[in-house]
Amino acid sequence: MTSNSSDKLKSYDLVWLLHLVGDVHQPLHSSTRVGAADLEGDNGGNNVKLAAPSSELHAFWDGLPGDSSNIADVITYGKTLTAADPLLAKKADASDWIKESFDIAQTTVYSTPIGTNDGPFTITPAYKTKAQTIAAERVELAGERLANLINDELK
Repeated sequence: MTSNSSDKLKSYDLVWLLHLVGDVHQPLHSSTRVGAADLEGDNGGNNVKLAAPSSELHAFWDGLPGDSSNIADVITYGKTLTAADPLLAKKADASDWIKESFDIAQTTVYSTPIGTNDGPFTITPAYKTKAQTIAAERVELAGERLANLINDELK
């Protein structure tokens, strides 16, 4: 696909594409839990408090890959990732990506030790290990899908 847009606009659009593809792969960017404690939803886990570390569930999941402000750390983290399942990586429909994240939120994010209210809850080592594994898988999938998306558009 060609564009007559300015390089400045294309750069801006690319940054947003990177951001949005990454976001839809984070389970709490694709869901909100509605219940007695949050009739309007829990704002993607932002209303769910954690006791240790003192934070919100959303921030915990956002932070699983590590601090993205240090590019050296990002590169190191990226080198530890395992290639995604090729069939999953080829999925090009963003609605599929969102549904995957939503399903993970239902089956894992809001599982024990996270209760049905707004906490505070204490993250267990088992929960953290499972969450880190899922986050790494989602980051890898997002990266491979983003590469496929860009490569398909630039043919």
